Amino acid sequence: MSRFAAYYEWAIIARKCIDGNPPAGHIAIFRHSGGVLHFPLAMIEPSGRVAEFYRELLREVEGSRLVDKRKKLYRKFTRLVISAHAALEAIKEPIGTVAKLRIPLAYLAAALKLITQLKDHDDEHPVHWSEVFPNQSVQSSLSPEELWLHFKLESIRPCLVLLMRLLRLILPEYSDTWNECERTLLGKHWISQFILDSPKSLKKSCLAHVDELGRCLPRLKLAGLPHMG
Repeated sequence: MSRFAAYYEWAIIARKCIDGNPPAGHIAIFRHSGGVLHFPLAMIEPSGRVAEFYRELLREVEGSRLVDKRKKLYRKFTRLVISAHAALEAIKEPIGTVAKLRIPLAYLAAALKLITQLKDHDDEHPVHWSEVFPNQSVQSSLSPEELWLHFKLESIRPCLVLLMRLLRLILPEYSDTWNECERTLLGKHWISQFILDSPKSLKKSCLAHVDELGRCLPRLKLAGLPHMG
C-alpha cells in the first residue's frame, strides 16, 4: 500500500537535498548524466493539458455544495500543480543541474501540504451527503466520504506522477522506488492500493495503536501469554 504522507515527506527531503542539507539518516546522491540535465525534460505533461484537466474538475467543485473551506483548499491546490508544470516549461536553458528543479519542486511540496490540510479538515469535519449529492433521492453504492475521497485521489495523481519523475532526477539512487510508485499510480486499481493520510492523521493512528497495545498488555499477562515489555 502507498501512503500519501510518504510522498509528502519525500518532497520535503528532495528539497533539502537540492539545497545541500539532506535530513539526518538520508543519503542524497546527485548523479544524472554526469550531473547534467537536458531541458525540456522528457515525459512531462504540458502545463496546458494539466490546466485543462483541473479546469474540468474545478468546475465540478465550484458547482457543488462543498463547504467554502474545502473549495478554497482545492482551488489553491490545482493552481500550484499547474504552476509546477509551468515552472518546468519556463526553464529556457537547454542544459542545467538539479538546482533548476528547485522551483517546480517547491510548488509540488506546497500543493501536497494543502492536501494534508484538506485531509485534516475532512477528518475533523466529515463531508456531508448534501455537499456531494444534489438531493436525498440520489442512489449511490459509495458514501459521501468515499465519493469525496475518490475525487481527491484522482485530483492528486498528476501531482504525484510529476513528483516521481522529478525524484528520479534528483535522487537517482532510489530509482527503483520511484519507478514502482509511478507504476502503481498509473495502474488501473491504484486507488484501492493508496491511503490518503497526513502526518497529523498518521501520528494519531500510531498513538492509538500504542494506546491499544497498552490496554492489551494487562490482558495478555492475565492470560499467561508471552508479551514484550
